[in-house]
Amino acid sequence: MSTIPSENLHESLLRRDRRALWHPFANLALWEREDAPVIESGEGVWLTDIDGRRFLDGTASLWVNLLGHRHPALDRALLSQSGRIAHSTFLGATHEGAIALAERLRDLAPAGLSRVFYSDNGSTAVEIAMKLAFLYQRVRRIRQGKKIPATFFSLERGYHGDTLGTVGAGGIERFHQLFGPLVRPSVTAPAPDCARCPAGLTRNSCHLECADMAGRLLEDHREDLVGVLVEPLLQAAGGMIVWPSGYLARLAQSCRNLDIPLIADEVATGFGRTGTLFACEQEGVSPDFMAVGKALTGGYLPLAATLVRESVYEAVREDPGTFYHGHSYTANPLACAVALATLDTLESENLLQAIPEKRETILECWRSLETAPFVENIRAIGLIAALDLRREGGLPLLDPGTLSEIREKARAKGLLIRPLGATLYLIPPLSVSVEEVGLMARILSDTLWESAGEGLFARTP
Repeated sequence: MSTIPSENLHESLLRRDRRALWHPFANLALWEREDAPVIESGEGVWLTDIDGRRFLDGTASLWVNLLGHRHPALDRALLSQSGRIAHSTFLGATHEGAIALAERLRDLAPAGLSRVFYSDNGSTAVEIAMKLAFLYQRVRRIRQGKKIPATFFSLERGYHGDTLGTVGAGGIERFHQLFGPLVRPSVTAPAPDCARCPAGLTRNSCHLECADMAGRLLEDHREDLVGVLVEPLLQAAGGMIVWPSGYLARLAQSCRNLDIPLIADEVATGFGRTGTLFACEQEGVSPDFMAVGKALTGGYLPLAATLVRESVYEAVREDPGTFYHGHSYTANPLACAVALATLDTLESENLLQAIPEKRETILECWRSLETAPFVENIRAIGLIAALDLRREGGLPLLDPGTLSEIREKARAKGLLIRPLGATLYLIPPLSVSVEEVGLMARILSDTLWESAGEGLFARTP
């Protein structure tokens, strides 16, 4: 226990942090000046720092916390498993928790996904899908006497992780551009973003021309494509882009027509985030591969999984016979136990059924922002709500300093948020109460009106 007086402990820890740590996705110059909270504990949708200040977890701790912090059922599962074994290798051995979780995921997933390969985060789960898709296509093309493809199809402003394979399939310039020389780029189609329609149309008058654009690109490159990699219904890190209804089904049909495998990256969208257990369900799509992670353990431990069709398993079994990929903590028993408890609790607490009321609560609290000159494109899907900020004159608000000020104002009011460029969003744990989600939305609205009153949106970057 530290002997530093409590009023100085916060400052002392931040100094030590700045000397020793490198935080992810942090503007280093801004971080070195920031008076960041030092989190000590959490309960439900609340986080508490070492100074006793409480904050609403408006991002579900970067989209991983599903059931709230310190959920009793998850705590019990973790403690029970730790009393037996924390970890053993999955190479040449197995354990009941991994088997039970694989069976459960297989039963819950879209039809046809029969095999589960474990990893420890979303990026690796997607990378595994990419590798397996290549091996699958390799066997098929050799049989057909055709060239082996080596390119993926993805969407602009797509995000699938930060390993080099997934960076090549990513489409967010500020994340991926610098690493271009290290990766193999994908064939990319415009994101189906109705607020910035790639065909210059409006949703009321279009016929999913964006899907037709994607279909033509698939046709043009069909012989070169290993697979199609997308985040179904919602491109999260790309700016909370909510797809128009029907786009996913149309894209999936194009994949079937051209016999190109479809990889659904449900790392951010899975486990109820978009209103159904998996986003693919909403348009009746059964992909050939599906990657899940983040909320799989309710935000407790790192665990991800790649689900694949039996035909893929059989192809790799034939040649090369061994999938040369693995991780030290594959199928970690602690994580598997907590994941099973998460799925049990998600069902027993009927959290999916409560989503529509909570979503409407957010939108009602944001009603005054619909005509605000500094806000545009308010949208929501499942229990995810987002809006875009703009400057006076209509340009997107992208200045890191101004966005940092807005984030700090929200934090001072008791809400932790994490802007994505000009996009502000709320992704609370599904267990959030109607009252708590309303408080989150009101704090964000009040923060923006206060910022406008202080001239932040008129400021020159």
